[in-house]
Amino acid sequence: MALCRSVFLEFESPLYSWEGTENFYRFTCDETLYRVFINGGYPVCAAFWGGRMIGVAAVRSGPHLSLLFVDKAFQRKGVGTALVNYMHEYLLSTHTGLGNEKMTVNASPVGVNFYKYMGFKATDKQQLKDGIVYTPMELWL
Repeated sequence: MALCRSVFLEFESPLYSWEGTENFYRFTCDETLYRVFINGGYPVCAAFWGGRMIGVAAVRSGPHLSLLFVDKAFQRKGVGTALVNYMHEYLLSTHTGLGNEKMTVNASPVGVNFYKYMGFKATDKQQLKDGIVYTPMELWL
C-alpha cells in the first residue's frame, strides 16, 4: 500500500479535495481490508524489478479492479498493461460462468485514457463520491 500511497500523492492527490485524499488514505490503511487480504479475499498482484516492487493491482467484490498503481520510473513501460492483463486472466479463471463476466474499474481522471487504451468503456459520466473523482468503466472478459 505504500507504493499506492506514494503514486497517489504525486499524480492523483493534486486533483482531489482534502476529503478525497483522506478517504483514499483511509482505504489504503484499513485494517479490515488487510485482514480480508490475509484471508485471501482481496487478490493482489505485484510487479517487481530487481527485488523492488514497481507496480500493484488488486480486485475486490468479484471482478472490480480496485487498485492499479505503477512507480513513476516504470510508467509507460508496459507494467500497468501487464498487471491489468494478469488480473484479466485471473478473473477469467475464477469468475467465468457467473453471468456477469466483465471487469469494472472506477478510473481516476489520470487513468481514464489508460483504461480506454486497454479496451475499457465508460458506463457513465465522471462521478464524485466522498471527495473521490472517478469514471465508472468496464471491460467484458
